[in-house]
Amino acid sequence: MPADTAPDVLIEALRFATDRRGIDEAMSQFSCAYGFRWFSYLSVNGAEVSGISNYPSRWQALYLASNLASVDPVVEAVPLHRGGFLWSDSKPPVRPTREHRSFFDKARAFGIRSGMTIPVFDGFGRRAIVTFSGEDPSPNPGLLERGRFDALSLAAYLDAIVRLRNQGVIVLSGGPCPLTPYQLECLSWVSYGKSIDDIAALRGVTRRAIEFQMDAIRRKLDAMTTSQAMAIALRQRWIL
Repeated sequence: MPADTAPDVLIEALRFATDRRGIDEAMSQFSCAYGFRWFSYLSVNGAEVSGISNYPSRWQALYLASNLASVDPVVEAVPLHRGGFLWSDSKPPVRPTREHRSFFDKARAFGIRSGMTIPVFDGFGRRAIVTFSGEDPSPNPGLLERGRFDALSLAAYLDAIVRLRNQGVIVLSGGPCPLTPYQLECLSWVSYGKSIDDIAALRGVTRRAIEFQMDAIRRKLDAMTTSQAMAIALRQRWIL
């Protein structure tokens, strides 16, 4: 597939992709057209991270098991950019720490050395991260060259398609629940329609005590509202 026509072909392929396999095939072909080998799509909503990728299965398993999203320098760099940015293991997108260098050492063992990342933000605190990566020491800047197409628009289109299809998306943040049993109980009562005053009466404590717990819940889940915190906990099956 010629690189100049790859964006149009990708948009058409995504439009007709009805499942995870179709999205994978379209994205893999597009990545190859620009000299990249892999792609990944992450949706980040507070403490909740989900996504799809064609990275090696062993790397994905390590990423999940070791919670590497928390030390991934590419993920960390996203809030600093409103457009696409390039990165490599020799030129990290943020000032490297020991944890960042360890991350790239692990990634390099799987051949992952450089790439290009495009962030997509919405008005509700959620962000999507589209990344193309490869084995070259330096990334291919082709996707960012002016005059080819708007990489940000393409990433936003992919984000919309994945959210619309919502099939085969893996959850990356299914680790230990950060909430205490007391906080889980409070959030469970909220999910059943109880007010702060109701929960205080059920627990035999003051309203302020419950408000303190709800503040801690929102902070731990990086949620702007109690409703968002409850939605995260329900999707993670921390409460039922």
